[in-house]
Amino acid sequence: MESKFSERSEIEIPEELKHVLKEYSKSLIRSQPEDLLKWSAEYFRAKLNEENSKKSKEIIHQARCSSF
Repeated sequence: MESKFSERSEIEIPEELKHVLKEYSKSLIRSQPEDLLKWSAEYFRAKLNEENSKKSKEIIHQARCSSF
């Protein structure tokens, strides 16, 4: 089975992914974890929780604003 990526000489990387990987890499270098996989799982779990919290706050804010 041939990968779609092997058909192209260059892969386009979405800007959002570039940002995510840059922030991840900087945190990883600062932290210097012994267990890379465990640290990475915890890092991305925390990012997901932050994102969910932001979305919840936005929904609450919108609900409050629309009730006026």
